[in-house]
Amino acid sequence: MLFNRLLVCISLIWLGMILGISFLETPVKFKAPSVTLEIGLDVGRQVFDVFNKVECALAIAMMILIVIIRQKDRLVIFLGVVWSSLVLQTFWLLPILDDRVELILQGQTPAPSSLHMVYVVLEVLKAVALAVYGLRAFRERC
Repeated sequence: MLFNRLLVCISLIWLGMILGISFLETPVKFKAPSVTLEIGLDVGRQVFDVFNKVECALAIAMMILIVIIRQKDRLVIFLGVVWSSLVLQTFWLLPILDDRVELILQGQTPAPSSLHMVYVVLEVLKAVALAVYGLRAFRERC
């Protein structure tokens, strides 16, 4: 029972972090008149680098808990969506987006790309999947 509650807590805390960082802090920072594009991008790169490491730690913690409690029901599918999105962001999107930020910081203009929108879509998928998992697991197990 304790491990089930811990899984629910982790999923909802992770959801809150996504909402706070990706959907609140990030867009708001670019509205501040004293924050230049370069500063905003550089700060954002640092924030998302640390946030990604925290997300990876949360994902690993959840995987360990899933193994401990031997959860095999359909709710794990939602965590699979979260983990798949995180893997894509970590090993594909973030390195490319970091390279694009570096070009901008060096005064260059990278070619137009829709990769940032792909990142946003994956963030939405993670948020929805964490919300569904956390709320359903809470209702069914806690």
